[in-house]
Amino acid sequence: MSMYRYIEYCHILFVKVTGSGSSLPEGCAEMICRAIFKEVQVQTLSQTDRCTVYNIYSTLLSHKLPELQKMETDFVYGFIQSMDTEKDPRNLLIAFHCARTIILNFSLGPFVEEMFEVTSCYFPIDFTPPPNDEFQISREDLIRGLRGCLSACPEFGPLCIPLLLDKLQSDVQSAILDSLLTLVNLNFIFFIPPANEVAGVYSDPYVRPFVRSSIFSPRSPELVSAAESALSAMGAALSPQPGLSTENSDVDVFIKEVMQDSKRHFVDEDLRLFGPSCRLLLALTQGSDHSCCGVIHQTLPLLEDMYNKFTGANQRKQIIEMLVKFLCCSKRFDRGKASKVVRDLLPSSLEILMSSVSQSSVTLTSAAVEGLGQILSLPDALSSKDLETVCWCVVDLVLNSTDRKVRSSCVEPCKEIMKVYPQISSEILPKLVAKIDTDRDAILPFIAIFAVHKSVISRISEELLNKLQQESQAMSESALQTSLWITACLNDISIYARGNSDCVPILYLETVPGVYRICVSNAVSDNYSEVLSSPDVLQTLSAFIRNTAILLDSGTFGKLYSFVTKVYFEATICEVKLQNPFAPLQTDAPPKQSCLVTLLTPVVCSCPKQFSIPDIEKYRDSLTDLSLRSNHDYTRSEAAKCLSGILNKAPDDEDMAVYLQQRFDFYEKTLTFDSSATSCLQQCVWVTKALVMRGHREASKFVNILLRLLGNEDLGEQAADGVRTVLTLYEDVLNPTMHANIRLLYKQRFFTENSSQIIQGFQTASIGTKKNYLMALSHCLQSLPKSVLLRELPQLFPLIVQSLLCDNIQLQQSTMETLCTMITDAPDVIVKHIDTVIPQLLKLTAYKPVMRVRTCALRCLLALVSLPTSVILPYRPRVIKALEGVLDDKKRLVRLEAVKARNEW
Repeated sequence: MSMYRYIEYCHILFVKVTGSGSSLPEGCAEMICRAIFKEVQVQTLSQTDRCTVYNIYSTLLSHKLPELQKMETDFVYGFIQSMDTEKDPRNLLIAFHCARTIILNFSLGPFVEEMFEVTSCYFPIDFTPPPNDEFQISREDLIRGLRGCLSACPEFGPLCIPLLLDKLQSDVQSAILDSLLTLVNLNFIFFIPPANEVAGVYSDPYVRPFVRSSIFSPRSPELVSAAESALSAMGAALSPQPGLSTENSDVDVFIKEVMQDSKRHFVDEDLRLFGPSCRLLLALTQGSDHSCCGVIHQTLPLLEDMYNKFTGANQRKQIIEMLVKFLCCSKRFDRGKASKVVRDLLPSSLEILMSSVSQSSVTLTSAAVEGLGQILSLPDALSSKDLETVCWCVVDLVLNSTDRKVRSSCVEPCKEIMKVYPQISSEILPKLVAKIDTDRDAILPFIAIFAVHKSVISRISEELLNKLQQESQAMSESALQTSLWITACLNDISIYARGNSDCVPILYLETVPGVYRICVSNAVSDNYSEVLSSPDVLQTLSAFIRNTAILLDSGTFGKLYSFVTKVYFEATICEVKLQNPFAPLQTDAPPKQSCLVTLLTPVVCSCPKQFSIPDIEKYRDSLTDLSLRSNHDYTRSEAAKCLSGILNKAPDDEDMAVYLQQRFDFYEKTLTFDSSATSCLQQCVWVTKALVMRGHREASKFVNILLRLLGNEDLGEQAADGVRTVLTLYEDVLNPTMHANIRLLYKQRFFTENSSQIIQGFQTASIGTKKNYLMALSHCLQSLPKSVLLRELPQLFPLIVQSLLCDNIQLQQSTMETLCTMITDAPDVIVKHIDTVIPQLLKLTAYKPVMRVRTCALRCLLALVSLPTSVILPYRPRVIKALEGVLDDKKRLVRLEAVKARNEW
C-alpha cells in the first residue's frame, strides 16, 4: 500500500478510533501504530494529515495504553520518528501531550537521549500567535506542554541541566526567564536520585553565580522573581528527605556558601548590597523547613549585631525590616522546626523592636511598629506576657503619638491585635471615643478596627450615630468633614464585620435602623441640616447599608426589606408613624427628602437570589417617574440607579416585557425628537445596564439606541459616557454579589456583539461626532480580556491610532495605557503604524496641562524600544532630541520617566 493510501487509511481509522477508541478489538491499536510507523513518513504530510496522526496516537494512548506498552521501545522509537522536526504549534500541543504520556508510562530504554532531543530542541519556546489566530494557541500553552515533557523523566536530569545553563547565558531576556522558571519547575530530586549528584548540579560554576547576579544586578523584576524562585528550588532539592539524616546535608554546605557570599555585605556602612544579600538568603529559606532553620539560625544573630553596631535611623530601619522578614519566613513551615527556632530567637529580636518604638526617628518607629504587627501574625510565637506587652505598646502609640505616619503604621498591627487579643477592645474603645472631638481624623479609623467585637459593637455604633446627629445640627464649617469621618468609620465597621458573624445581627437590628431614623428625621424636620443630605455622606451611608445587607440570609433580609418599604411608602420607622409628611419617591418631593432614594438602593439591589421583591412594580413605577421628573439633578441620577437595580432583579415575565417595550418606545421618540432630553438619556443608560448585566434578550435593542446616539451632535458625548457606565461603573451598587468573572464575561460579550457597529458608525460619522465613537470604543477596550483584544486588534488598531490623535485627554490617556500592553503582545500590528504613533507620543510628552499624559507617553516610548531594531532605528535621533527637552520638566516623576526612555533609546 502506498504512503498516500495510508494517509487515507489513517483518516478512516481516526474516525473509528475517536468514535469508539475503547471498544477497538484487541490487537488493533498495535496494528494501527505499526502500520503508520512502517508506511507513513509523517513529516512529509500536510499539517492536517500530521495532526490526524498525532490525534490517533493521543486517542490510543488514552484508551489502549496497556496494549501499546507491550510494544515497548518499538512504540517509543516510532513516535520519536513521527514527531521529529515538527514545527506547527497546533501539532506540537498534541505531540507534547503524547510525549509526556509516553515518558511517564514507557521504559525509554536506549532512546532516552533521542526522546530528550526530540522535545528539548524546542526550548526555549519562541512563538508569537499570528493576528486573528482562530486556534488561540499561546506561547504559554506551548511552554507548559514542553515543561511537562522535560519534567516527566528522572533520566532527563543530566541532559536538561546543560541545556538550561546554556540558555541562561543568552542575551535574550525571555530565554533567561524561561530557563529560570523551567529550573524551578523541574524537581531534581527525582531527576538525579543520588544526593551528591544533586549537589553537583548546583555546584556548577555558572548556576549559582548566575542566580546570585540576577538578584544583585537585576535586569527586570521578572528576572529577580524567577531567580529567587530558582534559589528556593535549589534549597528544596538539596534538603534531606524526611526520615533521612540531617547532619552535614548538602543544603547546609549550600547555605554556608551563600552566607559567605552574603554576610560580607552586612558590614558595609552604606548597606548598598545589604538588601540583595538578604533577598538571596530569604529565597533560600523558602525551599524547605531544614533550609529555613539553617538560614534563620545563622542570620538573625548577625542582624542583631548589625543593629547594635549601626546607629543611623535609616540603617536601623533597613535592618529591622529584614529582621522581621526572616522571623516571618517561618510561617511557611508553621508545623516544622523553623517555628521552634524562631521562638527560641524571638526574645532578643523583640527587645530590639520594642526599643526602636521609643526612638525619636519617625521612620524607625514606624518600621518597628509594622514589624511588631507582623510578629503578631506568627502562630504561637509569643508568650502570653509578651503578647500583652506588644499589644499595649502599639495601642499606646495610637492614643498618644502625635505623628500621622506613626499612627498610620499602627493600622495593620491593630487588625492583628484584634485577631490574637480581642479582649483589649473593651478597654481601649472608651479612650478612643473620648478623643473624637479633639483628634477625629486620627482616632476614627482605629475605632472601626476595635469595634468589631460583640461585647462593644452595639455601644460604639450607638455613640457614633449620636455623634453623627450632633454634628449634623452643628453650624460649624467642620461639621460636614466630621460627619464624613463618622460615616466612613461606620462603613469600615461593616467591612470588618464580614469575618465576625456575631456582629452582623447588631448592625442589622440596631445600626442600620438608626441610620434611617436619623436621616429621615432630619428630612422632615424644621431644623433641617444639609449635612445629612450631602451626596458624599449619603453615598458612604449607602455603602454601609449595602455591606450589611449582603451578609443577611433570605429570611433576615426580608425583615430589612419590609422595614425599608414601610419607611418609603408608609412613612413609618420602627412601627412609629412620622408626624410630618414624608414621601421621598413622589416627583414633587422636596430635595431634602427625595435625595434619600440613595439609601433605598443598597437594599433593593442587594436581595439574595432566593428573595422575590413583593412590591417591585410599585417601586419600578415610582422610580421611573422620579428619575425623569424630579427637579433635583442628584435625585434623578440616584433614582435611575435604583431603577436599574430593580430591573436587574425583576422576574422576566409578561409584565416586564410590556414595561420594556413601553420604555423602548419612549426612548426612541424622546431621544430622537428632543435633543435636550438628558434625563431620558440618563434613565436609558441605566435601564440598558440592568439588561446587559443580566443578559436579557431585549438588551441589544436598548444598546442600539445608545450607539445610534453617538452620532448625535447634542447627546453623542453623553451617550459615549453612557457606554462607560454600562460597562465599568457601579457594579457594586447594581449587583454587589455579582462575581468578578461574570462581570468580565458580560463586558466581553458587549464588545463582541457591538464593536463592529461602533467601527462602522465611526467610518460614516461627521467630523464633530467621530470622537464619540472613539470614546465608546475606548470604554469597551478597558478591562477586556487580552486574548479577545489581540484577536480583534488588526481591525481595531487604526481606530486606536485615531484615538491617540484625538484632542481628548481622557481618551488619549486610556489609549496609551492600552497601547503599552499591545507593544509587548502584538508588535507586528504596532509596526505597521509606527509612523503615526511615535510623532504623536513625542507631542504628548510635552503636554503641559496634565502630568499623567506626559508620563503615559514616556512609558509608551520606553516600551517601543522592544520592537525590532530595524523598525525603530530610523526614529532614534528624533526621539533622543525630543526627549532632551523633557529632562527639564518641572515634575520629578516626569523627569525620571524621561531619563529611562531616553537612555533606552
